[in-house]
Amino acid sequence: LNTLIKLSADPSAINDARDNLGSSSRNLLDVKTNSPAYQAVLLALNAAVGLWQVTSYAFTACGPGSNESANGGIQTFNNVPGQDTTTITCNSYYEPGHGGPISTANYAIINKAYQIIQKALTANGANGDGVPVLSNTTTKLDFTIQGDKRTGGKPNEPLIYPWSHGKAISTSWNGGTSTPTTENINTENNAQELLKQASIIITTLNEACPNFQNDGSGYWQGISGNGTMCGMFKNEISAIQGMIANAQEAVAQSKIVSENAQNQNNLDTAKSFNPYTDASFAQSMLKNAQAQAEILNQAEQVVKNFEKIPTAFVSDSLGVCYEVQGGERRGTNPGQVTSNTWGAGCAYVGQTITNLKNSIAHFGTQEQQIQQAENIADTLVNFKSRYSELGNTYNSITTALSSIPNAQS
Repeated sequence: LNTLIKLSADPSAINDARDNLGSSSRNLLDVKTNSPAYQAVLLALNAAVGLWQVTSYAFTACGPGSNESANGGIQTFNNVPGQDTTTITCNSYYEPGHGGPISTANYAIINKAYQIIQKALTANGANGDGVPVLSNTTTKLDFTIQGDKRTGGKPNEPLIYPWSHGKAISTSWNGGTSTPTTENINTENNAQELLKQASIIITTLNEACPNFQNDGSGYWQGISGNGTMCGMFKNEISAIQGMIANAQEAVAQSKIVSENAQNQNNLDTAKSFNPYTDASFAQSMLKNAQAQAEILNQAEQVVKNFEKIPTAFVSDSLGVCYEVQGGERRGTNPGQVTSNTWGAGCAYVGQTITNLKNSIAHFGTQEQQIQQAENIADTLVNFKSRYSELGNTYNSITTALSSIPNAQS
């Protein structure tokens, strides 16, 4: 405490602390590779996109159900991670719902969010890091989603199946008239907006809770359960939701850092400094330092949440993106969808978690400087009480020493 009070009355120490805050804030908000905050956002986005890519191909069905015009109707979606295809037609006759097929409407909600994140990852020709730095919140993302809607179809011939309990049933809508659809997307390419889209993917998957073919058996290493999305992937959904929430909080704190930038003129070291009257900047300095400290905390929490996901699932599915036999690659680069995308998260999850851990380690010295700046700012903001506390501590020590025989010796 005595040291902090001395530092808080030293304009040179204060200038150094504020300079350090300015430097660390730039390394958090204005760069990509070495920013724990940016890498935390990227990992949360990649995890959400990756989970959709490694699970959606195994859903039992997608469609409106027995009413052709209900639940989003019959639609065809392009640029999606289907099994050996990039096109999915949601035309199932089965009733969609929790624990059953996914409705066309819910597939469309997830697909829109998925396409937005995919476009952001490859914006301006980038290969997975097209999301702007956190200080850039004004970049726009404009593109179109193409597809088609079908009307006037008819249920296919009712047949008896081994699982239909002796009843002849229709399974899909056939025929009809297709009408091309175009949805114009005009949104922002920034961390806050993209994390919202990631949340839409995970929340919709969890609430819709579609079931999987073969009860999900044999698809994913390290994953088991009741054959539904919300049952088998309860842990992974919770972990990714936590990652998104951590990243969102880091982004919220980055706004506080920007609003309290320490770029004012330095204190004049040739003049005496009075902590009682000359520290009008201290409140802003404290907010800046506290926000930076919280950003680092949230980035570390993203890592901890990610580590709740079984490593077998990450290495087998979520983080997969590699060459296999015959030179054919399983999965594709971030933002790209081909007939190889299905079943492979290939969203650079593995590389991003490595980058995030490295950036946190790289930030080690600056983290200590942020803590020092926070302590100095806190002392300045509360200088009167801290000075009083020091005096009380001194008096307590003096009183205690006086009661000890021969203490002076």
